[in-house]
Amino acid sequence: MKTKGFKIRVSKELVAQAASAQKILENTDIGVLDAARFVKELSELGRTKKLSRLRSIFRIGCDAASRERRTPNFREAFKKFLVSKSHLRERSICDYRQVFSSILSQFPTSLLMRIHTADTPTFGKILEIAFNTPRQRRKARAVLHSFFAYCVRHGWCRENPITATDFPIPKEREIRPLSLVEIASIFTAVQKLNLRECVPAIALMLFAGIRPREVDRLYWSDIDWEEKVISISPIHSKTGGSRHVSILPVLEKFLAARPRFSEEKICPPNWQRKWKRIRRTAGWRSPENPWQQDVLRHTFASYHLKFFKNLPQLQCEMGHSSSRLLRTRYLSMRGVTFAAAERFWAGTFG
Repeated sequence: MKTKGFKIRVSKELVAQAASAQKILENTDIGVLDAARFVKELSELGRTKKLSRLRSIFRIGCDAASRERRTPNFREAFKKFLVSKSHLRERSICDYRQVFSSILSQFPTSLLMRIHTADTPTFGKILEIAFNTPRQRRKARAVLHSFFAYCVRHGWCRENPITATDFPIPKEREIRPLSLVEIASIFTAVQKLNLRECVPAIALMLFAGIRPREVDRLYWSDIDWEEKVISISPIHSKTGGSRHVSILPVLEKFLAARPRFSEEKICPPNWQRKWKRIRRTAGWRSPENPWQQDVLRHTFASYHLKFFKNLPQLQCEMGHSSSRLLRTRYLSMRGVTFAAAERFWAGTFG
């Protein structure tokens, strides 16, 4: 090869290689010089001269770029996640929306966050700041873990960033069971307000330990009067499992006024509003004396164990998979004597 003033000697082998490279690149917009520069940059990035290593780096980069183009942002992905959960009860969907809203109120820019960029430190910080109590963080963590598991299944991210976040353990607060006087005040309020149609629902929470939301879903047809059990089906159960709850004599007495049609719900119309009025009339109306969620279920558990002294049976009635939750959260024997338990199961509170 000649130039003006001097000569450059190029071997035939190098000319052949250049021709081959040009042939490979002829259907692309990349020239031989650009290709050489790109390989050099890759080599510097990977700190290696092995072509296999460079191919691996390039492949990983292409995969990341492709994922970035096709992954939705946080808002879009969460909408699709909610659609996938449409078979769940409305209350569960509301819980998911509440977690999402809490995150956006503190971190509005997360709306536009691409799912593939989500990492553990970011969402660890979100859980810490957007949710005030360990119980709220625990619930939010469960929702986000389910959400990112959905994203992983769809190929929007490689791994679940929530898996490695700290698992918040809430401190269980002791819930004192109601005294006989407090129980009596509830039924006195029912009489005063002339809301006798609310008695069966109250009795199911108090004398069968059925959760408030489960009671709200029950129909009279769920009661087997011959077997003396209430059937909690998976669709009605909080945990998704089924169980039979015994109808003890005191409960049967409070369920005596049966409706004409078994297809009717046990809770009367406007149940939540009526139940709140009863509680307020019975004295639970001030910040100093708030009504505690599930206190009737806790009361049932404490009086049941005191009187029957049968933890495995109580576990079955409550629908728990182990007795640990009963021991750590539900059972508070403060002020519960055997004499009080005897009167409780006899239905004499005065």
